[in-house]
Amino acid sequence: MQELEKKQITPAELAAAMMQFTMKGIENSWDTLKPAIIAYLPQPVLTMAKEDELLREIYVAALALEIYCIPHAFEEETARLVSLGMGEVMASDNLAEHRLSESIVQLYLPRLEAVTEEDRADLALKLVHEAARILYDRIELPLKPTDPSTSLLWAKLFPFLVGIVGKWPILATKFEVKTE
Repeated sequence: MQELEKKQITPAELAAAMMQFTMKGIENSWDTLKPAIIAYLPQPVLTMAKEDELLREIYVAALALEIYCIPHAFEEETARLVSLGMGEVMASDNLAEHRLSESIVQLYLPRLEAVTEEDRADLALKLVHEAARILYDRIELPLKPTDPSTSLLWAKLFPFLVGIVGKWPILATKFEVKTE
């Protein structure tokens, strides 16, 4: 089988593409999660402001998980370059004002680092579970149960997050990171 020629892109371009890929996944799946969110509002109406807030929280959780997993998703040198590119994109004027990195660095990454890998096969599931738990706790909905095990929202949120993360290596099949 003939191998297709991969497009050469910079680490920052790959990081930006990865971020867009994740956001598009969230947007495309949003309607599957929306009814579970509306169930925990006093009035069955989701305002645009609340929807934007929730989408932002979901995006931060997915992005934090995927940033943490870059070293596992790519070969060592590519992972180093992608991490540098991600830092560059996150510090850009377009994203810095949204202050995404604050919750990622202060909340998500320390808790993801605390997840142990006794059984390597379960590590990915444990990481997604921890990110989903942080996200569940951060989502402000007046009628949401404190205990996620009794919540329809948790039953929808966890698989939703599983479905949108972990796809970045697909980009590696189409692009090659420039080392310069």
